[in-house]
Amino acid sequence: MSNPLENLELGSRDLAVVIKELRATLGKMELALGSIDEAIVWTGEDGLIQWCNTTFDCLVNRSHLSVLGCPLSTLVPLTQGGISLLETAYPVEQVLSQKFETGEYEFHQEGSLLILEIAGSFVELKNGDRTAVLTIRDVTERKAMEEALISANREMSIYLQEVDKVIRAAISVEDNSFQPESLDLVASRPDELGRLARVFTQMVLQLKAREQELAEAKEQLEAVLNAVPGSISWVDSGGLFVGVNRHLAENFNLSQEAFIGREVGFLQENAKLASFLGEFISSNEAAASCILDFNINEEKRHYLIASQKYQQGSATVSVGIDITDRKRAEESLRIAEENYRSIFENALEGIFQSSPEGRFITVNPALAKIYGYDSPNEMIESITNIGEQLYVDAEKRLEFKEVAKQQGAAKNFQYRSYCKDGRIIWIQIDARIVKDSSGKTLYYEGIVQDITEQKRREEQLKQQLAELKIEIDHQKREKDVAMLTESSYFQEVKQEMSEVNLDEFWG
Repeated sequence: MSNPLENLELGSRDLAVVIKELRATLGKMELALGSIDEAIVWTGEDGLIQWCNTTFDCLVNRSHLSVLGCPLSTLVPLTQGGISLLETAYPVEQVLSQKFETGEYEFHQEGSLLILEIAGSFVELKNGDRTAVLTIRDVTERKAMEEALISANREMSIYLQEVDKVIRAAISVEDNSFQPESLDLVASRPDELGRLARVFTQMVLQLKAREQELAEAKEQLEAVLNAVPGSISWVDSGGLFVGVNRHLAENFNLSQEAFIGREVGFLQENAKLASFLGEFISSNEAAASCILDFNINEEKRHYLIASQKYQQGSATVSVGIDITDRKRAEESLRIAEENYRSIFENALEGIFQSSPEGRFITVNPALAKIYGYDSPNEMIESITNIGEQLYVDAEKRLEFKEVAKQQGAAKNFQYRSYCKDGRIIWIQIDARIVKDSSGKTLYYEGIVQDITEQKRREEQLKQQLAELKIEIDHQKREKDVAMLTESSYFQEVKQEMSEVNLDEFWG
């Protein structure tokens, strides 16, 4: 027989190894959580910080030890629309009450205004403690870039539309169909393009009245075009420069006259522009645009080139708008999207977006794994009707959509679902509806968990309870029968039955 003391000593060594490995794992998790960009903080029900990563320390500019035990609302006072949050509206309280949804808040830090995106999860520990886990992301720069990009795109779109109106107005002069009121909106602009429209309109009106003033009107137009903060050029059908504005000439450190009569590709930096214009001039298109990059003053710059033919297609005018800043903003946005994609791809829970018609738009690897698919693409291509292919009980799909419609989201919604191999599993889904500005449903998005094992344990417990109830009922019936047979009434009936002559009774 083995010695109990030896077994105890062996178990102690195993426990020490487990503890050592657990500490190592916790250390790795601490290091990993401290290296991400998002601040993570864990608070108790009293709102005091129980744990946080180093990113949170940096956010509040405090040492790690000085943060622990402090109220989160004191370290990170939040406002929305410049109004301080009530205590009951603070994310910690909202998470603990399980009413919190991810939102954006203002945070004043040492004279700077930060925009924080805060997400939260409610966790109830086995000992009954109620805790809140918050993820805080600084999206100040992203919001600024988004607003700048949206503003730049809007301004550029309007600018190009107005330029197109000016160009079409210039073309209409050739066939004597110019209408002065067509440039009223452009002429109301306070910038150089507005001035161009006003001067151009005036020039055409004067041209119709007095041909002798053509030279002066031409000089006025050239002056305006030279003042436009963009590159403008005119090219004939042979690909030769007819003229350029001062902005374009200065970009290449040449005079405007140096371009006239030269091929578009006479400068090495213009090779891409020459190729674009050559294809455009030889095509049947009346207008075209593209984005090209040029090395100007030893710096790479990006330009949006918009070209329009005029004089029955025998000449072309091109406008180049410097969009270098916009391209940089797009690159920054792309990097931010890649970071989000990394989180999406590596999440342990299933994450999805699906259309109202029942097709998946996006699926992360975890969701594909839950349903037994080899990849997200395979699942997206295979599932063409979520309600028919995944839901075991069709009415549950209708119930899910109705709940989401009425409440805007479906929380802890459970249903049976088919896997790729035909297995049936239990699914719990937390999803919300994403709508456009008009209230139209664009798609559903949410998180999926496989709760099959949890359901199995619940069914086992129910069965055990049912068996216990049957046993109790059986014992109760036996007791009732015993009490009945032992009663005086039963004994009297039994005595009377024994005295009855059955032959006479049935005779």
